[in-house]
Amino acid sequence: MKMKMKIMTVIGVFLCITIFTLVGFASSSTAVLIPGTIGDNPLFQEAIKGVKEAVKIVGLDEPKIIEGGDDYNSYGKKLISLAATNQYDILVTFTDAMASSIIEVASIFPEQKLILINGNINLATQKVPPNVFSVNIKNEDQGYLAGYFAGLITKSSLPNANKELKVGIMMPDIYPAWTDILIPAYNHGVKAVDPNIEVVQSILGSWVDVGKGTQAAKMQFTQGVDIILLLTGSACMGAVDEARVEGKYIIGVNTNKIYLEPDVILGCVLIKNREEIKNILLRAYRNTLPFGTEEIVGAKEGVISFTFRDPNYKKNVPEKIQVAMLECYKRLQNGEINPLGD
Repeated sequence: MKMKMKIMTVIGVFLCITIFTLVGFASSSTAVLIPGTIGDNPLFQEAIKGVKEAVKIVGLDEPKIIEGGDDYNSYGKKLISLAATNQYDILVTFTDAMASSIIEVASIFPEQKLILINGNINLATQKVPPNVFSVNIKNEDQGYLAGYFAGLITKSSLPNANKELKVGIMMPDIYPAWTDILIPAYNHGVKAVDPNIEVVQSILGSWVDVGKGTQAAKMQFTQGVDIILLLTGSACMGAVDEARVEGKYIIGVNTNKIYLEPDVILGCVLIKNREEIKNILLRAYRNTLPFGTEEIVGAKEGVISFTFRDPNYKKNVPEKIQVAMLECYKRLQNGEINPLGD
C-alpha cells in the first residue's frame, strides 16, 4: 500500500511538472522584426525557418513576422510598437543596426524579453540588460575562410584563374561589421596564402541596384581580379552574371548559392543561422537562456562553416584546395588561427 502511494505521488509530481511546463510554453508568444525584407535576403529566410521550427517543436502558435522594409529609420519605432502591445513574451530582431533599439526598448519595457541575433550589443551598451540576450556571430571567421579560399583559387591552375594574383571583395555599402572586422580578416586570409596577393575592394552605394554590381565586377576583372567575394545584398549579385560572361569566379556568403551558377560560384562561407536561432529560442522557451548575457559564436561552435559537402564544390574545386580548406577550418575551430592577425 505504501509502495503504491509512493508511486502515485511520483506520478503526480511528474504530471504537475509536465503541466507547468506545457502551460509555460502555451503562454509564450514570439514576434520577429526583420530589419529589411525577407524576400531578397536568404539569411533572413533561414532565420524565419529556424523560428518556426522552434515554436513547432514546443507546440506554440505561429510567430508574428514583421518586415521593416526599406525605411531604416522606422525599425526602432516598429520594435517599440511591438513591445507596447504587450502581446509577445519574446521579441527577436537582427544585426548591429538594431543594437541601440534593443537597449531602448529594454529600458522602456523592463518585463519584455528581447533577443538580438547576429548583432553586437556592445555597440549600444557596456552591460547587457537583464531582459536582453544577444548572440554575435564572428564575422572574422567568415572573412578569413573566404580570404583563404580566394587566395588558393587565384594561385591555382584552374582554367579561369590568371597570373595576376589579384582577388576582389564587393559590398553594397559601408557597414562597421564588414569594414572593421570581416574585410581585415579577409585580407589576412588572402595574405596567409601568399603575401603578394593584392585585394581590390568595391563599395556599391546600393543594396538593390544590380547594375552597380555588374559594373563594379567589370572594373575589378579589368584590373586582373579573377575571383570576388560578394557580401550581402542583391546589388552584389550583378557580379555573378558578369563573372559568367567574362569567365571569372565568385565566392558567396551566408547561404549556399553555388546552385545559381555552379561553374562560377565555386564556394560559399556559411552562417548556420537556422539551427542557431532554433536552438536559442528552444532555450528561451525552456527557461534556460541566460538573459542579461551575450554569446559569441563562430567556427568553433560550427555556426560558421563552408560548402565542403556541396557536390559542385567537390567537382569543380581541385582536391588539393579542398584539403587545404578543411585544414584551415579545423585550425580556425581549434583556435590555432587569429583571423584578425598574429
